[in-house]
Amino acid sequence: MTLKKNTRRIAASGAVAAIAAIGFAGAAQAVSTSSCTATPYTPTYSYTNTSGVKVLQYKIQVTCSANRTATVEQYRMEEDTFSDDTIGHTTYNRSFSSAGTQYIYFYGTLPDTELGQEEMYQKIRLRVSSNGVTSAWTGWQKSGVQSFFN
Repeated sequence: MTLKKNTRRIAASGAVAAIAAIGFAGAAQAVSTSSCTATPYTPTYSYTNTSGVKVLQYKIQVTCSANRTATVEQYRMEEDTFSDDTIGHTTYNRSFSSAGTQYIYFYGTLPDTELGQEEMYQKIRLRVSSNGVTSAWTGWQKSGVQSFFN
């Protein structure tokens, strides 16, 4: 009887751990270099425009030390099994005379690339300039993926 109780406890704790891991899988990771950090957020529904098309918000948080200019390159993507579709691309420059956090917001219409849901995400990379020196680009960081019906 004790063995069965322990087996159930182990199975239950394993299930909880698996659910927790799935829950955190979509959490955004940041990219950092030269005292700046940029975090891509999972795209969210913002509103439906007058043409009846859904508009998504793509948000990026940028935090830097003083006297830095952060350049963030963003690709808005639709995820597919074999090859993801690029929906749009923008490069942003944000200046920090003092340490702080700024947010970048891009609003774009939901594409219609396939039957069913569109799986949307963004990917970003970062480079920083300070005192005449510019860092190399960081690697790409992908946000969480969110599915939307057209």
